[in-house]
Amino acid sequence: MARKKKHAEHENHERWLVSYADFITLLFAFFTSMYAISSVNAGKFRVLSESLAIAFNPSAGSSSKFNVGPELVKEARSHAAGQAKEDIFANSYKRIDDSLKTLEKNQKLSLFYDEKKIIIRVSDGVLFDPGSDEITKDGQQVLDEIASVLKDIPNYISIEGNTDNIPINTLRFPSNWDLSNARALQILKYFIKEHKFDPRKISATGYGEYRPIDSNDTPSGRKKNRRVDISILRNAE
Repeated sequence: MARKKKHAEHENHERWLVSYADFITLLFAFFTSMYAISSVNAGKFRVLSESLAIAFNPSAGSSSKFNVGPELVKEARSHAAGQAKEDIFANSYKRIDDSLKTLEKNQKLSLFYDEKKIIIRVSDGVLFDPGSDEITKDGQQVLDEIASVLKDIPNYISIEGNTDNIPINTLRFPSNWDLSNARALQILKYFIKEHKFDPRKISATGYGEYRPIDSNDTPSGRKKNRRVDISILRNAE
């Protein structure tokens, strides 16, 4: 009696799609993670590298510290949000710089930018007569130009008055501290009264001679120290 022939087993020619789909998923996760941590952070990069190594080679180990868990994802998202704020702040600096180029060129003010704030630095001689806290007409014009570019920026603004170390002792200003504070306060009031700045997002402080940026031993150094810094803060609410 003839034996019944066995049917040939059907070969699945589409098994490669499963592996291909896994590879594409891992590749997408890799580039998404690299984009999220675009600035170099050695610790996060090490964790991510080890995690991806485990993902591509599960037999290498499964310790929980090598897993790409919620904490790393949260940190990556936080970093991406920080980068967005960085771009907004940099754009604000560029806009301020473009708007105040003429005043910078005429040495009415200087502009500085770091990771914490944008500083518009104005010499006291541009805004005030010696020993006075009354804003001059020329000083008002300078403040008007500054206010026009700062008014729509949502960041907190800090106005800081500074003097040199030559003492002042008048009935109105018993010390340099009093003078520097009065000058900063006058600018704050001017911005609020004349340009409708939000009083909740602006402050005034006087530091007297205690925050010099140059030596008080020379006339040029003392001139640099007599200044008002109008700072646009990055993180203040």
